[in-house]
Amino acid sequence: MSEYIGLHKNQLNTPVLVIDKTKLLNNIHSMQEFAEAKGIGVRPHAKTHKCSKIAQLQLEAGSIGICVTKVSEAYELAKNKIKGILITSPIVSLNKMQILVKVLKLAPDTMLIIDNLVNAQTINELLARHDLKLNVLLDIDGGIGRTGVVFTEVIEIAKQLNKFSNLCLKGIQCYAGHIQHIADIRLRTKASKEILQKAGAIKQDLVDAGIECSIQTGSGTGTFSIDANIPTVSEIQPGSYTVMDQEYSNIEFADNKFLPAMTMLTTVISTNQSTHVTVDAGTKAMYKVDTKPTIINQQNLIYDWDGFGDEHGKVMVINNGKLPKLGDVLELVVGHCDPTINLFDKFYITENDIVIDCWEIDLRGKCQ
Repeated sequence: MSEYIGLHKNQLNTPVLVIDKTKLLNNIHSMQEFAEAKGIGVRPHAKTHKCSKIAQLQLEAGSIGICVTKVSEAYELAKNKIKGILITSPIVSLNKMQILVKVLKLAPDTMLIIDNLVNAQTINELLARHDLKLNVLLDIDGGIGRTGVVFTEVIEIAKQLNKFSNLCLKGIQCYAGHIQHIADIRLRTKASKEILQKAGAIKQDLVDAGIECSIQTGSGTGTFSIDANIPTVSEIQPGSYTVMDQEYSNIEFADNKFLPAMTMLTTVISTNQSTHVTVDAGTKAMYKVDTKPTIINQQNLIYDWDGFGDEHGKVMVINNGKLPKLGDVLELVVGHCDPTINLFDKFYITENDIVIDCWEIDLRGKCQ
C-alpha cells in the first residue's frame, strides 16, 4: 500500500475508512488518563476496531489488556503478541475450545467468561489433558438476557467453579449493553448504578465467602465514566471510544467527549436527479442502523440507504442546501462503527488529511 502514502485522503479509492491518527491517539490517551485518575484499569474491547495495531497502541498507553468477543479474535491477537486478553463471550463447541488451547499456549494470561457449569467442566477436562490453567470470570446477566447467570445463582455457581482444578476464578463480568445508548445521562447513570452496584454487592459477598473475586469488569463507552465511580469496579472495557460513531456522539457525556477519529469517504457517482445524488457506499460498505451517518465536509446534506441497495447510498439536501457535484468525495461519521469496520480490510491512517500509513483490520471476519 506504499503507493498511497503521501496522497491526500480524497485521492483514495472509495468507499474507504480513514483514521485521523491525532484524534485516535487523543481518544486512547484521554480514556487512559481518566481511568488512571480513578484508580482503575482499562481493558478496551477490540470488537470495535478489530485491529492488532490499535490494540498495541492501547497497551502502550497503559491498558491492562484487551477484550474480544470471539476466540478467533483472541487467537489473532495472541499471534501478534497481545497480552491480557479477555474473551467476553462463552466458548462451548469443541473446535473453539481447541483454538482456546492454542491461544493459551501463546498468551497464558488469557481469561474467559463462564456462565454454565457443564461448559466449565468440559473446558476443565480439556485443559487438564493439555496441562494448562485458565483464568475465568463468572458472567452475570446485567439485564440483556444474552449471556450470564442471574444474580441469585452467582454465589453457588462460583463455589462450584472453585472446585475445577484447571480453572482459576478471578472475578465477575457484568455488562449492561442495553443501557449504553440511553441519551439522557441522568437516566443512564441511574440505570447503570443500579445494575453495577448490585453486581458489586455480589462481589463483596464472594470475597466474604472466601472466594477469589478481585475483578469486576464490564463497562462500555456509554457508561465508563459512571461505572468508574462505583468502588467495586476494578476495570472498564469500552470499545467505540477509540474511533467513535454517530450513535455514541449523539448521547450526553458528563466529560471525556471523544473525537470521531474514523470516517468513511464515499464518492458521488450519479447526479441525474434533481432531488438527490447517488454515492458509492451502500449497505455493503456501511452497516445500516436507525442512526444515520453524518456528512461532515459539506453542509446541509443527509445520507440515507433508502432502498438504494447493497452498493449505493442516497444523499439529499436539507435547509435549502446545495447538492454535491459529480465526483465529489463526501466524508461521513458512520452510524455504528463496529459492524461497519468488519466490512473492510484496511484503515488508511492520516495526519493533516495526508495518508501516512495503512493498517490491516486483521480481526475482520473473525466471527467464529
